[in-house]
Amino acid sequence: MFKFKGISNVDMKVIPEEENFLGRPSFKIEQIDIDNLNGSILNELGYQNIEIPLKLSILDNSKIDDILSWLNGKGDFEFNGRVCRAYFYGEITPVRNGAIKVIDTSFIRSPFWTIKDDFFVTCDNLVENTGNVYSEPIIRLIRGDSDEVDLTINGVRLKYCFNDENYVDIDCETGNASYENLYRNKNLEIGFEFPKLNPGENSISINSGSCTIQMKRKDRFL
Repeated sequence: MFKFKGISNVDMKVIPEEENFLGRPSFKIEQIDIDNLNGSILNELGYQNIEIPLKLSILDNSKIDDILSWLNGKGDFEFNGRVCRAYFYGEITPVRNGAIKVIDTSFIRSPFWTIKDDFFVTCDNLVENTGNVYSEPIIRLIRGDSDEVDLTINGVRLKYCFNDENYVDIDCETGNASYENLYRNKNLEIGFEFPKLNPGENSISINSGSCTIQMKRKDRFL
């Protein structure tokens, strides 16, 4: 079973020919050619989205209008306890195949899966990314006995000044710090890169000050 926009294929009375939504996306590559250098220099620029084929058998023809509305545009795609962003932009035309109608289409999904039922977990000296690719977590720092905290997460050092607030959320994917949805980057001191978590265990150390460290979106999968 899969869900798109919170609606399952069971609810829409369609059956996929094959539930095979996994796969490794390709890299975005910058190729640099230099005179008198054999071959080229290839720089990795991250992962591309991946296109997934989807063939559906329609069990209830009265739901065709609903199906066409459902598989339209972007939304969260859920499968096997994981979630990613998906985009249905291609043509969808139900055609008869024997006694039933089928849809033969494809959709585009983001390169990574995260855990669907994600929540903040407290981390001490180590944090584990149980996935198979680096993650860009949301880090919640809960104020301790000091106004400022200086810490290092997987080799990336950052400092934060709490002022009168009791916590901050640092989104390592967007590079934004926030408190109650209010922008707080002015209180954050960090270099050009935000922490990333490699698959497996990653070290955490508090250099000065005190706080409780929590993370979510720490596990990511190809």
